[in-house]
This record gives sequence, structure tokens and C-alpha cells, in this order.
Amino acid sequence: MIINKEIKIKIPKEFSSGYIEENLKQMGLDVLKWAITDFDKENYTLNVAVVID
Repeated sequence: MIINKEIKIKIPKEFSSGYIEENLKQMGLDVLKWAITDFDKENYTLNVAVVID
């Protein structure tokens, strides 16, 4: 099954997709796709499509 989740992660000093993907990997998520949908001074808000068993 595939679900969508909203996740917040800290904004790094330098943006890279690798930084975001590594954070999602550390959360133990099986991610199909992700997109930044919002941000504030400290965090990105991501919409993430996740495969669950």
C-alpha cells in the first residue's frame, strides 16, 4: 500500500536533495517520491509518498 505523509525536517545550511533523502532514509521510510510543499525559518515541510506493508 502507498500512503502520503507530511514530514518536517530541519533546513540545512546548504540545500541538496541528498540531505533530504538521507534524512528520510534515517527515518526508515521506503519513499517513492517527495516534494517540498512549504517551509519556515527552521524547517522544510515535505509531502512524501511512502510504501507500507
